[in-house]
Amino acid sequence: MQPSIALDAIVDSSRFFSSPAGDPATILQRAHQAQSTLCDMLELIADSIPARIDPQICSNLADDLTPLIRNIHQFEEDVLFPLAIQKFGSTAEINTTITRLKYEHCEDECFAEELSDALRELGADKRLRNPEALGYMLRGFFEAMRRHIAFEREHLTGLFATGNSEKP
Repeated sequence: MQPSIALDAIVDSSRFFSSPAGDPATILQRAHQAQSTLCDMLELIADSIPARIDPQICSNLADDLTPLIRNIHQFEEDVLFPLAIQKFGSTAEINTTITRLKYEHCEDECFAEELSDALRELGADKRLRNPEALGYMLRGFFEAMRRHIAFEREHLTGLFATGNSEKP
C-alpha cells in the first residue's frame, strides 16, 4: 500500500474508532486491518533509518498513533470483552484471555506514547541521536502489535462470528 493511502487509512480509522458503530465482528476486523496498516508504516520507517526517513510520514503517524491504539483498545474493553462474558459466562478461559489482553493494552498504549514522541522528533527533522535504538523501538512495537493481533484472531474473532454460540 502506498504510504499516502496508508496514512489516510490510519487517520480515517482513528476517527472511526473514537465512536465505532456496527457489528462487533466487523469492527474487530477493521481494527486488525488498521493496526496491520500501522505496523506496515512503522516497519517502513524502521527500514528507512537512518538515511531515508520521510519527516512528513513520521509527523502524521506521531499524531494518530496513540489515539488510534487507545480508541481500538477502548472499543475492545467496553464492547467486546463484556460481550464475550455475556455470551459465554465468566469462564476461566475467557477471564484469562481478557486479563492478558488488558495487560497488553496497557503496555501497548504506554509504548505508543513513547513512540509518538520519537516520531514527532523525526518529523521535526531532529537529528537521530541513536538510530539503532529507534529502529529497535519501532520493531519492538510493531512486532508486539502483530502478536497481539494474532492472539486476538485466535481467541476473539471466532467468538463474535454470526451464529457462533458454542463455548470456546
